[in-house]
This record gives sequence, C-alpha cells and structure tokens, in this order.
Amino acid sequence: MRMWQKISLIAITLSLLFASFKSGTIALSSSDVTANEEIEEARAKLREAYNATVDATIIGTNVNEAVNKLNTALEYITQAENLISQGDLDQAANLTRASIQLSEETRIQVQELKIQTGLVNFYTKLVLPMVVAVISLGVGVYAFFFGRRFWKKRQEKKFMEMKVKTSNKTMTNLSKDTDSHQDKDEEKMILVAVLSALIIVAGLLVFVSLTPAPQENFVSIYILNSEGKAYNYPELLVLGENDTFRLWVGIENFMNRIEYGIVEVKIANGSQPEETAFSFERILLNREVWKIPLNMTLNKTGEYTIRFELWLYNEMKAVFFFKDYSSLQLEVISET
Repeated sequence: MRMWQKISLIAITLSLLFASFKSGTIALSSSDVTANEEIEEARAKLREAYNATVDATIIGTNVNEAVNKLNTALEYITQAENLISQGDLDQAANLTRASIQLSEETRIQVQELKIQTGLVNFYTKLVLPMVVAVISLGVGVYAFFFGRRFWKKRQEKKFMEMKVKTSNKTMTNLSKDTDSHQDKDEEKMILVAVLSALIIVAGLLVFVSLTPAPQENFVSIYILNSEGKAYNYPELLVLGENDTFRLWVGIENFMNRIEYGIVEVKIANGSQPEETAFSFERILLNREVWKIPLNMTLNKTGEYTIRFELWLYNEMKAVFFFKDYSSLQLEVISET
C-alpha cells in the first residue's frame, strides 16, 4: 500500500471515530437534558399536589396520608437526581415517573377529601348550630307558655276557692277582665325577650363554630449533640482521632398548617466561602418534629463555622424563602 493510501485510510478512520464520539456525546447530552426536564416536571407536579393539600388543611381536612405520599414522591425525586449524577438514567426515569404518578394521585385524593370535609363543616358548623338554636327556641317558648298557663290555673283555682258571693260580684268580674288583658300584654313582652335572647345565643353558637381560636404560629430549627442533647457540642477536633462526629438537626413545625421545608448545611473554613455540604427536603405536618441524623467528617485543619439554614416554600410566590438558622463553631487541629 502506498504512502498516500495509508494516510487517506488513517484520516478516514480518525474521521469516523471522531464522528462516532461526537454523536455519542450529543446523545448523552440529549439524555441528560431529557432527564432533567423530567425531574422538573416531577417537582412541578409535587408542588401542585402540595398546594392542593395546603388548601385542604385550611378547612380542617385530615391530610396525614396525603403528606406521607408527598414525602414518598419527594424521596423518589431525590433518588432519581442521585442516579442521574451516577449515569443510571433508566432507573432515574422510572423513579421520576413513579413520583409524577404519586403526586397526581395525591392531588386528586386531596381534592375529593376537601369536598367531603366542606360538606361535613357545612352541616356541623352551620346547619347543626342553627338546628340546635331552633330546637332550643321551640323548647323555650313551649316551656314558657306551659309554665305560664300552669301557674295561672293554680292561681285561678285558689282565687275561686277564696271567692265569696257578694254584691260586688260584677266589680270582681271586671277586675278579672282587666287582669287578663294585663297578663296577655305581659306574656307578649316576655315572649319577645325570650325570642331575642335565643336568637342572640344562636348567632353566638354559629360565630364560635366558624371562628377558630387564635394560636401562636412558629417554626424552629436547632442542633443537638450525638446523644440528642442541647449541650456538650464538639468544639475541638483532632485529625485522625475524632474528626468524624455526629449531630442531630431538629425542626419543629407549629405553624398550624403543613410546611414544605429545606434544610441546607453550609460549611465555611476560615475566610473561605461557605459551601453547601448537605441538603434535606421534607413536608411537615402541623406539630411535627423532624430530626435529621448528620454524620460529618472535617479532614482539614482550621476554624469552621457550620450553618444550618431552614427554607420554607411559599406556595403563593412558588419560591423558597429563608426562615431561620442555627450555627456551630469548632476548630480542627493536626495531631501533636
């Protein structure tokens, strides 16, 4: 084979290899884009289901099961993101689709529960107090007239027993007629007073049933040591001896509603900019306490500041906003 033929063959081979490599790169990049788009869709579906769940909690719907499903869908998303970074796109796609389906099922379920709770609230908080008020009104009126008539019959019976037939019989009958008119006027006034009182009581019952008692709303984040106590934190670590340690991050939700929170753990060494080392996501029920076990290793000397930030999701603006933080300072030294 001549020289120019060898050169041509080598050039063609290199061109084919380059084209094949380029095609594979483009395909891989396209797959990455598709996987990321599916993750964004899964998160969008999760937010839709979360918003529907928040709306349901406003009227007192029990959303415990729905929140558990949303947290499962959130775990699927987190696992899918980790698999994408490892290159396992097929398994990541399966988890993403499972998350989307679970979020959609949860949204539909919550909407149905909301309708049911709305009907229950209508009857228990509006219709029932009005029925109780009407029944109370009827019983009160009946008791008033019955008691009044019973009392009058007894009085008339005593009057008839004590009456003596005299020449003043006509005057006595006239006096009785006058008393009868006065009694009727008195009955009307008392009846109006009783009706007014019962109407006011009925209105108060409806108002109290529809107005929840005011509560103090707050959410907090704090750090606990390896034993789950709020003291005796690690302060001085030695490389190769105790540079690995464990902490607990606690979050308490007393916002009187569910909350979608992210905890970001950021580490700064001296003057170096802080970096996000860990990130955790969870949807918290009202009055739920979320404790995160965190194992950390600091393999460089220096003075560290570890900052634990809590971010909450605002469903109206569709963004996470900074809520609170807790921090820990410690020093890592070399072996002496």
